[in-house]
Amino acid sequence: MKRTLVLTTPHIEGDDVEYAQRLLAKNGYYDGKISGEFGPLTAQAAYRAQYWLGYATPKQAFGTALEKFLLGKAELAADAKKRIAERKKAAATKPLREKALAKMEKFVGLAEDPAGSNNVPEINGWWGGGNVAWCARTVSKAYCEAGSKAFSRGRNYQYVPTIVADARAARNGLTVTLDPKPGDLVCYDWDGSNFRTGDNHIGMFKSGTRTSFETIEGNVNSRCDRHKRTSKAAPNIVFVHVSK
Repeated sequence: MKRTLVLTTPHIEGDDVEYAQRLLAKNGYYDGKISGEFGPLTAQAAYRAQYWLGYATPKQAFGTALEKFLLGKAELAADAKKRIAERKKAAATKPLREKALAKMEKFVGLAEDPAGSNNVPEINGWWGGGNVAWCARTVSKAYCEAGSKAFSRGRNYQYVPTIVADARAARNGLTVTLDPKPGDLVCYDWDGSNFRTGDNHIGMFKSGTRTSFETIEGNVNSRCDRHKRTSKAAPNIVFVHVSK
């Protein structure tokens, strides 16, 4: 690589980006469009590659060192191999997302009293008060009770755009995923603002594919319940994976 590719605004473009995408895809780390644009999905693929290659501090960047590993032209150090073994062992245990989904299942049936009031003591009271839209607080409580370090009562998260922003930047253990699994988050952008306004919603992925899926969502018709959705449910839908 003649230059190190990093996530910038505007995004870096070029033949070297396309080359990086193809190499990441060949090794199973990238499942997006080969566009020649180093956007969030490519940056996160580079991060995943480094993580599973045993990097001590993976970054959203693609350079010569990573290229050599993906091409099989560089040997992994002993400490990197040790980290890989540890990470594989941790991944073999029940995923955090599945624990969070089990917690979310227990919230099905929670309802506002009275309807339309956002008064849900089990969610808003737990958070710390304030009868506000409670969809994000619901998934936050599920992840908190599942042992997540990314979510915290009264702080992270009660605002969908913040969740999406952190996932797009791969901050705080959140990343965007193109292959949602049970327990991942589903973020809906109702007004097409690309999550720049508050007209959005969030739920938890239960089953299906990214085009047709079932969720559990709070704050729909004053209740927390299961829903069947499609990719046409909103102008923009972002699936978010929580790793910690």
